[in-house]
Amino acid sequence: MPRIIPDVLKNLFSKPFTLKYPFEKREPPENARGKPSIDRDECVSCGLCARICPPRAITYDEEEKPIIDLGICIYCSECADACPTEAIQRSKEYELGLYDRSKAISK
Repeated sequence: MPRIIPDVLKNLFSKPFTLKYPFEKREPPENARGKPSIDRDECVSCGLCARICPPRAITYDEEEKPIIDLGICIYCSECADACPTEAIQRSKEYELGLYDRSKAISK
């Protein structure tokens, strides 16, 4: 038991390693795969993103612009890598919990 006392005293007065989430948030690392964002003005409706998407989470609306269903998306970023005009980009937004499934559509 006496061997533990120095460790206990050292840890008692040191700063904790964890953050107090959600009040303190850590910045995601560079090139993190968060929510894909779409620049609808840059999109040329080539269809590469929908063809390469593994879970088939990308469809097109009546204007022939992509719509990503974030409830199906696995955040692999294959769509962003395949887009020739870079209309789909990775974002650092990672807090995506929702109560309403209809809000999981990214336009």
